[in-house]
Amino acid sequence: MEESTNFPTVNPHAAGIDIGAEKIFVSVDGIQVRNFATFTSEYRKCMEYLLEHGVKRVAMEATGVYWIALHEMLEQKHLEVCLVNPREVSQVKGRKSDVSDCQWIQRLYSAGLLRQSYIPAGKLKELRIMVREREDLIQMGSAYINKMQKALELMNIKLTSVISQIQGASGMRMIEAILQGERNPQTLLDLCDTRIVRHKSDNILKALEGNYNPTYLFMLNSNLGMWKIHQLELKSIDEKIESLLDELNQDRPSIEDQTKTKDIRHHAPDIKGLHQKMLDLYGVNVGSISGLNDYSLLRLAGETGNDLSRYPTSKHFVSWCQLSPRHKQSGKMFRRIRVKTGSPAGQIFRNAARSLLNSKHIAIGAFMRRIRSKKGAAIAIKAGARKLAEAYYNIITKGNSYVEQGIIAYQNQLKEREFKLLTRLAVKHNITLMPT
Repeated sequence: MEESTNFPTVNPHAAGIDIGAEKIFVSVDGIQVRNFATFTSEYRKCMEYLLEHGVKRVAMEATGVYWIALHEMLEQKHLEVCLVNPREVSQVKGRKSDVSDCQWIQRLYSAGLLRQSYIPAGKLKELRIMVREREDLIQMGSAYINKMQKALELMNIKLTSVISQIQGASGMRMIEAILQGERNPQTLLDLCDTRIVRHKSDNILKALEGNYNPTYLFMLNSNLGMWKIHQLELKSIDEKIESLLDELNQDRPSIEDQTKTKDIRHHAPDIKGLHQKMLDLYGVNVGSISGLNDYSLLRLAGETGNDLSRYPTSKHFVSWCQLSPRHKQSGKMFRRIRVKTGSPAGQIFRNAARSLLNSKHIAIGAFMRRIRSKKGAAIAIKAGARKLAEAYYNIITKGNSYVEQGIIAYQNQLKEREFKLLTRLAVKHNITLMPT
């Protein structure tokens, strides 16, 4: 006779739901299972079924985007919803089914063994969706930039070798003039920015000498048109994001700050007063952290929200961003675990740290270069991102202003640390240190 293991009940009146594309499987007690189709009318029947059985809280896996509609309907019925990472409820391989999944989720959640994923509430959820949609649209638009570069290369027009990006103002003016029939390199050069003319005029004149083939010009014009459509869609998304920010800041006090606004070099959103909107949303100047501009903060607001009190310490937040070392211990053996998929918030901090790697005045840049010389660039960037994430947590939760100490102060700190180490070693080995 088999004996079942009973977990202590931490979350009573709980149900577990396994979500699929066509059906959802619901277990209210870890034993009986009922399935519903994924139509809205069937979801309403599921709500009635849960309420009839006295369910007050529900646990469900984050499966693709299938969970979003059901999640919102459950919240409308005032049910407490716990969205969990599928990796945390995985079972033994070869013994997995939709029926057993919902039973297992219900048992684990009732025993308090599942961690809830962070889901922004209200307008913050919409902000996250729109910011992610903006990033996806930028990635899709980059395909047409690559095709434009290909068409130019086929005509041996080497613009991509002499200017940083052809989708910039100077590059677009030259491409549109070429499509309108202009072939004189000097006339095309005059359309560029004065700084480009001053420093790169000879190379641009050489780059514009090419074989203007009608077929390749057709490809260039076609992809330029598709790219412009993406830019119009980006503008409409920026308008939606601006309206969401205005709604979020409607009842918030206006924050005054006299610091200079950081430039956004790539994909700057067309939002009026973005810096002030970010100040009001966070309630503090988070942009004082090195490497983070207003666009970075906009993306972080969608991923982390503007309230980090759910994390007890900065270490908890850094671990959630997947920027802390992962170790697995078995007895006396420790093994490092490589995380294959990174957190979106962690990736934003990584990108910010990467931009500081070669900085000449930022202390974190010097710190990362020191780590890079020992352990490589990947670990150095992760270590720098960890420092940025800790500063981000401290400035939001504690209101501590971030002050950049600079490379000189960092180097003096290293010297002081090394001198203390030498002093301890000298005392240990009965040696006298003499300054040279």
